[in-house]
Amino acid sequence: VIRLIQVFLAKIVLEVFGGAGAIWGFSEACTLRHHETQEFWRFWALSTGVVFFVRFIMQMIDFAKEIGGHAPSTVGIDPMTRFYQIFAAKLVLEVFGGAGAIWGFSEVMTYRRPETQEFWRFVALTFGFIFYIRFLLQMKDYVIELYFPGMKLRMTRVQWIRLFEIFAAKLVLEVFGGAGAIWGFSEALTLRRHETQEFWRFNALAVGFVFSIRFTLQIKDYLLEAMEKSVSDDGLQRKDGSEKDAYGSTGSTEVTPLV
Repeated sequence: VIRLIQVFLAKIVLEVFGGAGAIWGFSEACTLRHHETQEFWRFWALSTGVVFFVRFIMQMIDFAKEIGGHAPSTVGIDPMTRFYQIFAAKLVLEVFGGAGAIWGFSEVMTYRRPETQEFWRFVALTFGFIFYIRFLLQMKDYVIELYFPGMKLRMTRVQWIRLFEIFAAKLVLEVFGGAGAIWGFSEALTLRRHETQEFWRFNALAVGFVFSIRFTLQIKDYLLEAMEKSVSDDGLQRKDGSEKDAYGSTGSTEVTPLV
C-alpha cells in the first residue's frame, strides 16, 4: 500500500496535472494561447487532463492486479496499438511537457518577465525540440525491438546522412507545409478573416498533426528497411550460434577436398 501511494502520488502530479499543464504551457510558449484563444486552450488542456486521469485509474487497477498475481490489462494488446498508446502519452508528457516545464518554471521562479519573455520562449522551444529528437529515437528503439528482438540497428554514416537529408526535407515540406497549406489557402480563398482566424488555425494545426503522424510512420518504414538490409548483409544468427550469410552459407571453416 505504501508503495502504491508513493508511485501514484507522483503519477497524479507528473502525468495527470502534468498532461493538462503540458498543453496549457506549450500552447502559450508557441504563441498559440493568447487572450482570444484562452478558453479554447483551457478546454483542450482540461480534456487532456481527464484522459490522463482515466489512464491513471487504469494503471492503478493494473498495479492492484499484479499485486494479486493477475495479468495486467496491457497483456495481449496488439504491439502496434501499444506503440500508439505509449508514444501518444510520451508526446504530451515529454515533448510538450518538456517545453511547457521550462516555460512554466521560469515564470514560477520570476525569471520570465515581459523583458525576458522571448528569451525564455526560445529556451523552452529548444528543450521541446531536444525532447522531440529523443522521442523519435525512443520510437526507433521500440520498433526495432518489436520486429527484430535482441538485435541492434547498425547503419552506416552514409545511411544516417541520407536519413536526415530525406526527413529534414519531409518535416519542412510535408509536416510544416501541410499545416501552412491550409493556413495559406484559406486566406487566398478569403475564408480566413479576423472572425474565422482561430477556426482555421485549429484546422491547420490538426492537418499538421496528421502529417506528423505520417512522418513518424515513414521514418519507421525507413528504419525497418535499413534493418532488413543489415540482417541480409551481415547474416542471420542461428540458434546453434553459427552465422548464415545472405547466400545460405553457415560460415563453417570446414574445407571440402577437390576430387
